[in-house]
Amino acid sequence: MSILTAYDPLVTFNTLNEWFNGELQDDPTARVERNWYPAVDILENEDAFLIKIELPEVDEKAIDMKIDHQVLSIRGERKMEEEGEKLKIRRRERSHGSFERAFRLPDTVDCEKVHAAMKQGVLTITLPKKEETKPRTVKVEIK
Repeated sequence: MSILTAYDPLVTFNTLNEWFNGELQDDPTARVERNWYPAVDILENEDAFLIKIELPEVDEKAIDMKIDHQVLSIRGERKMEEEGEKLKIRRRERSHGSFERAFRLPDTVDCEKVHAAMKQGVLTITLPKKEETKPRTVKVEIK
């Protein structure tokens, strides 16, 4: 059994590269200090785009949404549970603090009719398509 290990000069470089690319976000101390990014699903049907964002334990009053120049911005905050006389935190893995997500909307979205609803910790944003951009079938007659 050998106690020698081969030196790889690229290990330090790879570690720095992972750090700069955000690969170390699973580090619990880093997660506490930085903003968090809630998971998002984007779906599309014939009439609308749907954006579903996981926001458990986020008060809908703490969410700010706006559309400016075809960019939908969502900001908010999940409050951290505080330790107290009866509550001692033994492990913290869930992210907390402020978050921000932004999505460039296609020109086919009718921004005046966008609406959102919060249900069971999931924010669903409905982005209706403009009538003139919805797919339709037109019969062409031969003369």
